Amino acid sequence: NADLSGANLYNADLSGANLYNADLIDANLSGANLSGADLYNANLSGANLSGADLSGANLSRANLYNADLSGANLYNADLSGANLYNADLIDANLYNADLIDANLCNADLRGADLRSADLSGADLYNADLIDANLWNCPGNRREIKSLFVSEAYSITYTAEVLQIGCERHAIKDWWKFDDRRILEMDGERALKFWLHWKDFIKSIIEKSPAKKTNHKSEESA
Repeated sequence: NADLSGANLYNADLSGANLYNADLIDANLSGANLSGADLYNANLSGANLSGADLSGANLSRANLYNADLSGANLYNADLSGANLYNADLIDANLYNADLIDANLCNADLRGADLRSADLSGADLYNADLIDANLWNCPGNRREIKSLFVSEAYSITYTAEVLQIGCERHAIKDWWKFDDRRILEMDGERALKFWLHWKDFIKSIIEKSPAKKTNHKSEESA
């Protein structure tokens, strides 16, 4: 139960450190190496973790309220049950991160990499998802939904955006794309997929739209 609140740990090498249940309120961990660290149930409220390496770290049930995680590397990190309310996750790497039941209310996820991130049960109320990469993200079945219809491309959508494979565009724009535009994405493979699945995908989105996050500026392409 180390008390490191307010500590200046800028660029510190804490890889694999045991910080279980530690108090790191308002600590400066910007640029720190925390890869593989155990931060289970740690209190990181208001901490500066911008640019920190938290890949593979255990942040399950950690309190990251109002923390700055902009540009942080959270690849494969365990954030299940973590409190990320009002956290700054701009451009954060959350590829393959476990965000099951995480509180992401008011979180700023602009430009965040959410590829393959598990958001099951996560609360995204008022979260900002502008330009977030949703490739292969199963979502939380509310604000972020996924379709599994083919092995060719993963399909994920929000209230405003539809991402198929690496192509992310406003939903309304997808229905306007002609064959030439689809061909430009991934050649004949993309066109064959789109001609076969377009009507079905459109029907599903219309019948089961994703819930808006209620952020003041809803996500856009």
